[in-house]
Amino acid sequence: SIHGNKALKALVERAALRKTEVLMEDAKAQIEKGKHEDVKQIVNRMAEALAHAAPQEHTLADTIEQAIAWTAEQVNGTLSDEKVVLTGLPAFDRHASPIQMHEYVVVGARTSTGKSSLMTQIARVNVDRGLRVAMFTLETSCRAICLQMASQASSVNLRELSTELPEKLDRFHTYLAALKTKPLMLFEHDLSLEAIESRCRLLATSWKPDLVIIDYLGLIRVRSDGAYERMSKLSKAMIPLRKSLGCCLMVAAQLNRGNEMQDRRPTRTDFRDAGSIEEDAHRILALHRPSKDSTGMLQELGQSTFEQEIFQLKLRDGPLGEGKLRFYAKHTTFHEV
Repeated sequence: SIHGNKALKALVERAALRKTEVLMEDAKAQIEKGKHEDVKQIVNRMAEALAHAAPQEHTLADTIEQAIAWTAEQVNGTLSDEKVVLTGLPAFDRHASPIQMHEYVVVGARTSTGKSSLMTQIARVNVDRGLRVAMFTLETSCRAICLQMASQASSVNLRELSTELPEKLDRFHTYLAALKTKPLMLFEHDLSLEAIESRCRLLATSWKPDLVIIDYLGLIRVRSDGAYERMSKLSKAMIPLRKSLGCCLMVAAQLNRGNEMQDRRPTRTDFRDAGSIEEDAHRILALHRPSKDSTGMLQELGQSTFEQEIFQLKLRDGPLGEGKLRFYAKHTTFHEV
């Protein structure tokens, strides 16, 4: 890496020098002759030769034109939903508003309440819509993610495949085969922040994803002096990472035991070792599984379905919201009630 960086710097420097070498020699000759006006003209020509290599920001006029075009599409109802991210929960998406490409989204939940299943469901829904999705799975394998996607799509119980109906198994195998051609990339070995950042830079320049998912924030390795500093450092790193990707970045995070012990709805302050997660995120979603269902019965661990809730706790330029869900544990899917 060190030698590569040195070589790259040398190449960039040499490319710039090559463009201006003749002009520099000409300028030196004019200085010797005392023709300073000619030197000034040569220097201006050198600046012009290098101008196209300088990074160009969007002009204010271009930005305003883009804003006007977006507004017109909204007013006319012609705005396409191709470049928004959906959760696969239609009513919640309408009420909470679809996730835009510029957003850094945090999805929080207590352990064993379906956080990873929801992230996989979001990945599957958007891949099926044709969006390019890259997913970093830090606690399971790429094979497990593919199997879970097929299970969700076909309502198959992976633990009891031998007892499933033939038509369900056909749908399961058909979806697995189709997954080969879908715009999906999975990564399971990039566990450190540096490795994830490096991978994302490569994705941004070559594959250009529409959605990047990291499951989950607490498992990323990073050097720090304590849990609070660790989460703060990770959260702060997500903002430039999203900007370098140029697409939506969605990360999962753990909630602390507060809302579970008190059996209450989660809040933004319930993130474990929160650091600056709640202030850095553009949007915060949270899953909650109440101890009792709507009939007042305890929700036991052995159930195959659970009543759950999803909350939008923060959206910088939009509404808060909530939705009632049912989680089907056998095929790890969420459906709206």
